[in-house]
Amino acid sequence: MSKKILMILTAVLLVGMATSGFAAVQNVKVGGDITIRGIYRSDFDFTKDNTAWPVNKDTCGWLMTTTRIYITSELTDGVAAVIRFINERDWNVEGVTTTNIDLDLAYIKLSDMLVPGLTATLGRQEILLGEGFIVGNRNAASRAGNPTTLVFADPPVIPLGNIMAGDYTARKSFDAIRLDYEVATVPLTLTGFVAKIAETYALALAAPVDVGVDIDLYGINANYQLATAEIEGYFVDLKDSHATKNAAPAPGAASRNFDYQTWGARLAHNVAAVPGFSYRGEIAFQQGVNNVGGVSGIDEKNEALAGYIGGAYAFQDISWEPKIGMTYNYFSGDDKTGAPGLAWDDKNNTWTPIFPDGSADRIGAIGYAVFGAAPGIGNPGGLQVIKVNGSIQPTEKLNLSLAWFNSNLATKVSGVAPMDKKDLGNEIDLGITYTYSEDVTMGLLLGYYVRGDFLKNLVEVASGPGTSTDAMEVVGSVAVSF
Repeated sequence: MSKKILMILTAVLLVGMATSGFAAVQNVKVGGDITIRGIYRSDFDFTKDNTAWPVNKDTCGWLMTTTRIYITSELTDGVAAVIRFINERDWNVEGVTTTNIDLDLAYIKLSDMLVPGLTATLGRQEILLGEGFIVGNRNAASRAGNPTTLVFADPPVIPLGNIMAGDYTARKSFDAIRLDYEVATVPLTLTGFVAKIAETYALALAAPVDVGVDIDLYGINANYQLATAEIEGYFVDLKDSHATKNAAPAPGAASRNFDYQTWGARLAHNVAAVPGFSYRGEIAFQQGVNNVGGVSGIDEKNEALAGYIGGAYAFQDISWEPKIGMTYNYFSGDDKTGAPGLAWDDKNNTWTPIFPDGSADRIGAIGYAVFGAAPGIGNPGGLQVIKVNGSIQPTEKLNLSLAWFNSNLATKVSGVAPMDKKDLGNEIDLGITYTYSEDVTMGLLLGYYVRGDFLKNLVEVASGPGTSTDAMEVVGSVAVSF
């Protein structure tokens, strides 16, 4: 079925490109941005007084620069082309992966292709569904590395880049084919896409073995816009397909097969009867199969749930423009996934992140840097986070924000330490943004993470009583767009 969808999309695009083969250049635009960050982090392993210096230490500071240059070309017949190059590097880290200029975006956009309202985008592009709860960032799982051991972003940024703060990577793009159709009679936009996540080339081998798997991401989305509300529904399928059909696994390799199917809906509403008040929510269900035969011999069935609900209020006709908000995020967990002391079963209830964007705004800047986009920090406990935030605008150029994140595991397992505790911790983030000019913005983030009983037990079981501590970070930034 997946290959049939891909063939249909390809055929439609080939016809569309054939009709636009002689488009002429009408307008070319060149621009870009440079962001410089100074980063100071302390006790991101939640372990104090490490004694293995110089291998490990409690604090570290460094600087990094993200540089992007783009070229957009608008042609006749509704044709456009976009190319963007990127370089991300930590200062004075010189190497092939840090000094290379990489391809970040490279796509062709065909507007009103074949019929009015149909747009095709093909090539390396950014794909954001709604608020990015499910799809928005190809590198969503990248998190902070360990500067003292020269372990860079883990897992690494793709394409491979040696930056320590993987949580600040600007690379979000997918290699994809995308179709958008805007219905003329109603404010409805329909979207379908196919993205290549991993490519494995099948080779002619002497023995008929499976040389590996391709990983593809399929998605359909319907977005309905009203005057004060937005309604969205989607289906996303992340799955693998074996590159060599009818062949056994390669020698020493485990059988592998996974298929994460995610259904969801989103609602956002600005309440006209109460100016300044808005609410939003999203719910997603996950199903499919996860073959973990190489570990347990059990083919797990995915049955997971995630979502959020929140509200915000912007005070009207008040100086400093105060705003407040509250959001509850939930990612389901599982108490039987092979963790120490637990038995396996054939159901996987732990939510598996696909490619979310904006995770730091949901679970906190430190929480995202340390734990990544995966709820439950790699354990089956899942995650639930209550976020309370507010902001003020003392001057036209100065904005102050404060956010508190209360994080707990979604699932508690009695008698199995450290999973018998649900209290993950509390994070407080203070943000300061100053608009220096129309093109230059300065920022400062102060974050502090107070460890909960779960993290305390996790560290002290491994390192001894009294060895756990809280984490903190300071991130300053200067960004210019041109």
